[in-house]
Amino acid sequence: MSAQNKVFSSTQADTMLGKCALIVDDDPHFLLFLRTLLTRHGFQCLQASNGFEGLAVLETESVHLILSDINMPEMDGYEFLSAVRLQPRLELLPFILLTGKPAYTGVQSGLSRGADGYLPKPFDEKTLMDAIANCFRRVERLEARADSKLNELRTNLLTMLPHELRTPLNGILGVADLLEMGLPSETELEDYAKILRESGERMLRLATNFLLCAELQLHKDDPEQTTLLFQSEHDCSSMEVSQVLEKRASSWDRGEDFLYSIQPGRLAIPQQALTKVLDELLDNAFKFSAKGDAVELTGEIDGALYCWKIKDQGKTGATIEHLEERDLFVQFNRKVQEQQGAGLGIYLAERLVKIHGGNIRFSTTGGGGITVLIFLPLLAT
Repeated sequence: MSAQNKVFSSTQADTMLGKCALIVDDDPHFLLFLRTLLTRHGFQCLQASNGFEGLAVLETESVHLILSDINMPEMDGYEFLSAVRLQPRLELLPFILLTGKPAYTGVQSGLSRGADGYLPKPFDEKTLMDAIANCFRRVERLEARADSKLNELRTNLLTMLPHELRTPLNGILGVADLLEMGLPSETELEDYAKILRESGERMLRLATNFLLCAELQLHKDDPEQTTLLFQSEHDCSSMEVSQVLEKRASSWDRGEDFLYSIQPGRLAIPQQALTKVLDELLDNAFKFSAKGDAVELTGEIDGALYCWKIKDQGKTGATIEHLEERDLFVQFNRKVQEQQGAGLGIYLAERLVKIHGGNIRFSTTGGGGITVLIFLPLLAT
């Protein structure tokens, strides 16, 4: 490496060595200039004169970095950037925009479309290479974060799933052992039936949530397909909705704690999907609040939206940080409180709300409780 290149650290040089860069610019002299600089630092280079040609290159070649001018014929840099970011496999590919006419609006437009950097021409060699190094460091941080999240997901799944399966199975096998010991009395038989019912419903709920989660993941890029999971009425105040809510309160022996009021309305979400959302969120409200403390649910029309509010008094000392930790197979505040569930409920509720055009917000209340606000569009008449 030349003396000029020694101004860069060995780590930075190693990061770039052997990488492939796609340079997109309609100026052949500038293409040659960039190619010379990048080759000097160990890059292999591909080139294109506009966005269309750049997309064609990306279809057949593996690229680690894109450097693109903004002002080009046929497809400019902004349009090229947008087209690149629409492809999932290129979503994190480092992309630096280059322009001879720097402007604040241009910077904002580029960054909003997913650019990682923005360099006004002319620039020197060090400025260019520092910008590239920063892009690669960003990708490394994102990949490390993703790996950490994946490892956490595996750990949570392997830790919770056996427990969630073993607990109801122990109940079922325990009843089988008792039945083998002799004919039970009528009272004992009622108790056994209750244990079998509760154990079976717990396993059915777990299996249903896993299957629904798989369906949502499978169709995450095709929301219209996902909505086919639920084919039912759209009346939020029907008796079926009330029955589901009351059953959830009863399952926690919290019927006297549960207060609810639902204004009639037809929502742009099927009734089965809505009851699944409310059921999962209510389950968490009862799980994380003490018996005797009220859990409130209200539903009312708010302009063009329908707003649901679920509020519990809480017993976990919930914080904003805890709420931000929610994710697939992540149980809320697991380190503080032993609990049932596989961490699927809130994830499923959020996904169902969002694919039906709604939004969901979580906030803390006094004493560590949680308030959930769900905004769903009304069904167009």
